[in-house]
Amino acid sequence: MVPHQHTRRVSLAFLVLALLAGPIDQYVGPWFLLGSPVPQFSSLALASLLAALVLLAIQLLRRQRMPTARHWAACVLLLVPQWCLIPFSSGPGASPWLHPINWGTTLLLSMAAPLWLGLAAALNMPRAEVPRSIIAAAIFGIGAISLVLPTSAVALSWNQLPAFVINILLGIVIAVSWVLARPRLNDCPAPSAAGAYLLLSAVGYTFSASFQSPHSFSLAGWAALPLLSEVAVFVASWCLWFWLLQRLTLGAFAMRTLATCTAALLPGFFIYGFRQWRVDAALAIAFLCLFVAVRAHPAEEQPMSLGLASS
Repeated sequence: MVPHQHTRRVSLAFLVLALLAGPIDQYVGPWFLLGSPVPQFSSLALASLLAALVLLAIQLLRRQRMPTARHWAACVLLLVPQWCLIPFSSGPGASPWLHPINWGTTLLLSMAAPLWLGLAAALNMPRAEVPRSIIAAAIFGIGAISLVLPTSAVALSWNQLPAFVINILLGIVIAVSWVLARPRLNDCPAPSAAGAYLLLSAVGYTFSASFQSPHSFSLAGWAALPLLSEVAVFVASWCLWFWLLQRLTLGAFAMRTLATCTAALLPGFFIYGFRQWRVDAALAIAFLCLFVAVRAHPAEEQPMSLGLASS
């Protein structure tokens, strides 16, 4: 399937995914986790498992193509770098002796994915398409989001430098995993790929939960509405994630974190209006960067457009 991005349908899907991963997940995620009777990884394992079963059951009933070994391998390729990232970033699975970086620094590094794809394109890696306009948009977008982050969230001490470098290296590996996994998933329906990915995610969360809090899982005390809401968000967002992976150019696809952060700022903007200049400036710059990225011309999507490809 040839990626195409100049369609209203793809742009709408990009917008919906940003809203799901931003303000909607900001509300549903804490509601689900705070009301859960078990620790975070166990809760996410259950939600991922239920979402995977729903997607795969729907695909079976519709007699759609189910994931093959090639598709499962592609999902493993996508997940392994993210699992490796858990001990080195802020979160419940972080290792204290590794001095993980703060959440703001983790966020900014995740927004640098277009830059890592640009590096891969400059090294003549096949299918790593990133035009100059998206690289510039990513840099300005990171600067825009930095305006609204507290200083303590992006502070970096000397003992955090090893985790910082590891986060950069794993960020590059994650971006490269998109390049390698996309051609393997092109003939797999997005719901089937999402179901396989979520099922493997459930395995990973269960493994992490065994270290975080062994023997803590319980079927008692679950509230149905928060759990079902989280499962619905998982189903919708990961279906859109894989659908966009197959249709967007990788440069535009890598701008999802910026889109999510921009969407997450919207509730505050609607509440406070134009009374917070940092939020206003961040939103204006981020919207412009996203517009440039999504509308980037496919003819620019060649490694030589960076001026670093060999002649």
